[in-house]
Amino acid sequence: MVYLNSPLPCYSRTRNPRYPGAVALSLRMVTGVGLLTLLALPGCRPTHEAPGLSPVDLNLEAVAEKALVATMPETPVQITFDFWLKEADLRFEGEGVARVQPPYRVRIDLFSNRGEELFRAALVGSDLRVPPGVPLELAPPPALLWAALGVFRPDSGLRLLEGRSVGNGSVTLRYGGDAGEDLRFRLTEGLLTRAEIYQDGHLIEEVDLELNESSENVVETVYRNRALFLELTFSLKSVETVESFPSNIWDPGR
Repeated sequence: MVYLNSPLPCYSRTRNPRYPGAVALSLRMVTGVGLLTLLALPGCRPTHEAPGLSPVDLNLEAVAEKALVATMPETPVQITFDFWLKEADLRFEGEGVARVQPPYRVRIDLFSNRGEELFRAALVGSDLRVPPGVPLELAPPPALLWAALGVFRPDSGLRLLEGRSVGNGSVTLRYGGDAGEDLRFRLTEGLLTRAEIYQDGHLIEEVDLELNESSENVVETVYRNRALFLELTFSLKSVETVESFPSNIWDPGR
């Protein structure tokens, strides 16, 4: 996977110096999730301007509802995966476990290749839960975290603003909120294949999903933060259906 290094608009989130890149990045994905050093750039040359969305001859609310149902977790599963982190000054890899339980609960644990615990978190609906002392100010919206798992779940405070057809059976839906949020979701034949966050008209964060053609399961997720020159890739290893999980795993702070 080639890391993107194109010029970016002025944008910054302060990195917490107590956390090394791999751990701080965990906050940004949770991804599973998200899991950080800002790269100083000369000037601010706007690139990747937000394209205008053209109205499509579709019932957008119906399209969104269909995707919501199609991607909703149905049974408890345990997922194992490998991950690779690329930052401007860091390369790191490890493995992780995601435990997913309907309707919308996921627990993420990340480990180094030597088995050392790097990060743990749980996402319950729109509630991101982490151990005490872990900063949450860098975490992306819950909708982007769910998108990393292939789940289409716009945050409750967002409104469907518009949509457009992008060909190949794909539709992009744009959501916004009172605080100026701008999230876009690409649905291909009813399944989530891409999610984006724009700020001031510029693409800042994105998630791309690769689906298995037969099972339609997510086999690879790539998260990029263009402002931080950061890329995180999750690659599926195994999926196991289970009966249920202990209730205490949804509070990783205990």
